[in-house]
Amino acid sequence: MNKKNSNNKGSLLSQVRERIESTAVPVAGVKEGITDQELAELLGELEIFQLELEMQNDELSESYQLLESERAKFAGLFNLAPVGYFILDHIGIIEEANQTGSDLLGQVKTNLREKLFQSYISPNHWELFYSFLHKLQTTLTKQSSEIVMLIPGGKELYTRMEGISVFDTFTRKNKFYVTLIDITESRSAQQKLMDTTHRLEMTLRASGTGTWTMELGNNKLFLDSFSYSILELNVWDFDGTIQSLLDLIHPDDHAVVRRSIINTINVAEDLDLEFRVMTSSGKTKNISLKGHQINREVYTAYFAGIIVDITERKRIAKISEDLKIERQKLIMSATIDAQEKERSQISSALHDSVCQILYGIRLNLQNVQLTKNLKNDFDKINQLLDQAIQETRDLSYELTPSVLRDFGFKAGIREMAKRLSTPKFTINTNIHSSADNMTPEVQLYIFRIIQELVSNSIKHASASLSEITVSQGDDLYTIFVRDNGIGFNQDIESALSLGSGIRGIKNRIFLLNGNMDLQTSLKGTAISIQFRVDAYLS
Repeated sequence: MNKKNSNNKGSLLSQVRERIESTAVPVAGVKEGITDQELAELLGELEIFQLELEMQNDELSESYQLLESERAKFAGLFNLAPVGYFILDHIGIIEEANQTGSDLLGQVKTNLREKLFQSYISPNHWELFYSFLHKLQTTLTKQSSEIVMLIPGGKELYTRMEGISVFDTFTRKNKFYVTLIDITESRSAQQKLMDTTHRLEMTLRASGTGTWTMELGNNKLFLDSFSYSILELNVWDFDGTIQSLLDLIHPDDHAVVRRSIINTINVAEDLDLEFRVMTSSGKTKNISLKGHQINREVYTAYFAGIIVDITERKRIAKISEDLKIERQKLIMSATIDAQEKERSQISSALHDSVCQILYGIRLNLQNVQLTKNLKNDFDKINQLLDQAIQETRDLSYELTPSVLRDFGFKAGIREMAKRLSTPKFTINTNIHSSADNMTPEVQLYIFRIIQELVSNSIKHASASLSEITVSQGDDLYTIFVRDNGIGFNQDIESALSLGSGIRGIKNRIFLLNGNMDLQTSLKGTAISIQFRVDAYLS
């Protein structure tokens, strides 16, 4: 091997000598010949240089492989990053984009190169984007902005754009490294939250409701702007403490409210208070305060609730209560008046009929005592007694028709028809036997309604015939009363407003949850009434 190296060295030495001699240029003062010793030394130096070059080449190769490996890693991170990366030149032309960025814009990556980045931005946000680029150029620090991008199909993509400017030593101009993050979903959620908050604020404002929060342990109370208006407070008049709220409360309510708030804080129960406050203008307002404790794992628990001005509600409630009392007084007065009227009618009936008959009987008995004429006087006495009995029975029937209780509804209507019929006025009845199944109260109501309708036919309609029909179909009773009189000469509303009889009928039907239909003409009047079989007095 040494022999071979020696031969190679000799051969190399001969080649070097020939090369030097063939290229040598004569120089004055320099000897032209080079000895073998000098060539050998020169060759040794060349071999050393060659080894150093080979070692440097190996190091460069390793560095290149390491650099290539790092570049591959960076390329993978660049393309597979969850955010879009773009490299823009100084006027905004896309030089490079990763896969995420191209996917965000809905484009093939190769189609993005050499395209203006501005062409993918909503025209409404161009000015915002140019301002973003200007800040990158002038500040040389990272900038961020929210910008809407346009993607295929005309859809808008809300993004958060961040970037930094880097000076390119080759082009001597700035380049922009930009990241693009899709915030459409979060922006949509944020918008929904804002819309919900806005609607809640509008709803609270429309309902006259303010909100408040109270942190536990530091005596701090926060009121929203509408609560200030409810309490007629200026911001500088309220220092944000519970004591400031207590100072507004009416003296008569102060102790109760203070005790309730302290108890609520201590036992963490819901707050529900109504109290009066004295406003700066001297008015007294009724306030409703409701709240609930909110527990948080990290932060201190606090109370949150609403504050409502219930002054008008209280006023209306007071008016309603006064009207209720007044209505009760009117009902009691009407009831007493009706009782007195009924008593007066009974008194008149007894005085004008039964008492007169009894008085006649007494005179006849006195005459018997004086004349001893028993036969003729006793005949008169018997007639008068029969008349008194009949008058008493008629009066009793008018007050409460016992025939309904004793024999049922069908027999009661027939008895009424018999009593009210005359040679000039005929009443025909057609009563279904199921009518006897109505409750006694309902039977009496329907009896009075029919009685009033027939009386109207006799008194006002100049009728000669009236027909009463009571039938049952499905779940309804139908009462039908018709006459051949002259009808109403006014509309039903006027009749209701003027006639107590018709109005009484209407009220009874209302209490039965029924309905009435009235048809009237010059040929007569027909009234149909319907109510449920299971009707009861409501």
